[in-house]
Amino acid sequence: MARQARKTSPTGYYHVMMRGNNREGILKKEWQKVYFSELLKTIENIEVVAYCIMDNHVHLVIKGEVSDLSCALKKVNIKYAMMINREGNRIGHVFQDRFRSEEIFDEAHLLRVVRYVHNNPVKAGIVREPGAYHWSSFGEYVDGDVVVTSVTSVTSDKERDFVMWFFAGKSSEFIRFHYKQDFSEYLDTSEEIENNRTQVAQAIIEGFCNERGIIGAKEIYRNLEWAEDLVAELLQKTKLSHRHIAKLVGVSASSVHRASLATQTKD
Repeated sequence: MARQARKTSPTGYYHVMMRGNNREGILKKEWQKVYFSELLKTIENIEVVAYCIMDNHVHLVIKGEVSDLSCALKKVNIKYAMMINREGNRIGHVFQDRFRSEEIFDEAHLLRVVRYVHNNPVKAGIVREPGAYHWSSFGEYVDGDVVVTSVTSVTSDKERDFVMWFFAGKSSEFIRFHYKQDFSEYLDTSEEIENNRTQVAQAIIEGFCNERGIIGAKEIYRNLEWAEDLVAELLQKTKLSHRHIAKLVGVSASSVHRASLATQTKD
């Protein structure tokens, strides 16, 4: 089967994710993250807007032509694989398949993706705030901190200035933006997507309880009307399976399925 051609972004911005083969922690050690960071600085014809290096995958926000994007990241992958294979006395692929990418459609979308990338370690439970994680571009935006070995930033000066323009150049506003809730779904590993969906659902349940003065979740289970309202909201605002929603709310999967059908009928 022929590979599907990558879609061209109307803005020239892309959200890219590269994952370790077989979910392997190919970036777990500090020197591996340092080396990968240095490789990102060598890429040509594209601009790095934001990044986050996790233990088994990498998020990038990049601006450039699709052809340049593929060429640049292919070189990074090859160089990194050669190093990891040599150091680990191993052979074969290091990254899983080719990198995945999604188009960024406008400036608001760009800012949200940058926020999502910086918050990846927060959502994964590694740190409590994005500034506490040393392997993302958050520090380069806030106060110019560069954790990697050389003085040069990974991100493009021009692109950082462009992003910060939306916050009047104020780090405080940039930081505040990163604490805003966002229920949208972005490119990620299947495990992180499921984890993010659960976190979104938990936030919705917490908000639901606060609005109605509900002290404990058990109160919802005892009130059929509340349970139906909450199920409807979760169906509307999340992409969780019916079984998962049923488990969170404490009702049967068939009840959630009926609520879903009722919602479709109304639409």
